Amino acid sequence: MRIAVIRTSEVPDGCGTAPVSTALAVAGHRVLVLTDRPGEHDPVPPATGPGELEVRPLAGTGTGWDDDPPDLVHAIGPAAVRWAVATGVPTVAAYPTGGPDPSGPPEGVALVLADSQHRHTALLETGVPRAQLRTVPACVDTDDYTPEGPALRRGEHPRLVLIGSLAPGAGAGTAIRALARLRDAELLVAGGTRGDDPDRARLFAMAGEAGVTGRVRFLGPVGDAQRPRLLRSADVVLEVPNRAVPVAPVLQAMACARPVVGSAVGGAADAVVDRVTGLLVRPGRPADVAAAVRDLLGDDAMRAGYGIAGRDRAVSRFGRSRIAVTLTALYGGLIGPAEPDPESDSESDPEAGAEPDSAMELLG
Repeated sequence: MRIAVIRTSEVPDGCGTAPVSTALAVAGHRVLVLTDRPGEHDPVPPATGPGELEVRPLAGTGTGWDDDPPDLVHAIGPAAVRWAVATGVPTVAAYPTGGPDPSGPPEGVALVLADSQHRHTALLETGVPRAQLRTVPACVDTDDYTPEGPALRRGEHPRLVLIGSLAPGAGAGTAIRALARLRDAELLVAGGTRGDDPDRARLFAMAGEAGVTGRVRFLGPVGDAQRPRLLRSADVVLEVPNRAVPVAPVLQAMACARPVVGSAVGGAADAVVDRVTGLLVRPGRPADVAAAVRDLLGDDAMRAGYGIAGRDRAVSRFGRSRIAVTLTALYGGLIGPAEPDPESDSESDPEAGAEPDSAMELLG
């Protein structure tokens, strides 16, 4: 099957196309990624499987596939959906945040995908017809995100890691306030933008007011190449927003066998099994976050057990093979089964203190 995956820059970090597109290619599909963020992919074929993966810049006009149109487009975000349906190719739409216009998805959208039960409910409330909506869990690359491998250097203090947006309500402020209730721990925050970032400046001031400036490091954006090292260095990973945010950092932490303290909201509420793979707390409660972290830091066996269970859950429910099989079945139901490739004699196996260090200085 030939599939185009489209993502535009309006979609926040953590909702990238890389895990999905790579999974589809490894499963044997011909995948064309069109994105205005081409740096998030390496434009090379997958290491295994008979599929193909190509990445091209998303142009303002034109189809992007010339005389070789795809069988189907998987569009991520409202702008990508509008672009896709204008080409006349059957479109599967994903809205990681927000949703379509109040009138519902545009004509030409065959299915709308939600990556969690929370998103399923939210999309129903935005006007997506129930019959058009399917839930497919988010995807994580469990080959790159593993418990084994190099880790970021660390000192003697217990380490907490938070990856994601620095915007108000996204969780970094709650994590800093929780840190003030923990005596010896340090907090590494990955996210935001390079250079001047008003959200990072706001959080740095908040850390000063809380008396924890010397125990917080803001790394700026950290890409997929460095994230496994960062996560492996963590004793506990935090995902404590007041609202739904992309769930990718939670899944990546679980795949690295790190316990998660998460807010019981959005995708984290689906991904984290409370007292099995981590601890869920009420949103916006720094005291609850601190108590959960204190429990984990005080029990090595608990942390290890949650990490092992998290890794198992990441592989079995959110791994690339599982998601590729699910998406292939959905696509096939829309356009019919793909014709076998006469040149391929094999099949893909679906199971087979001061303003701190920059990410490059700390991770390099």
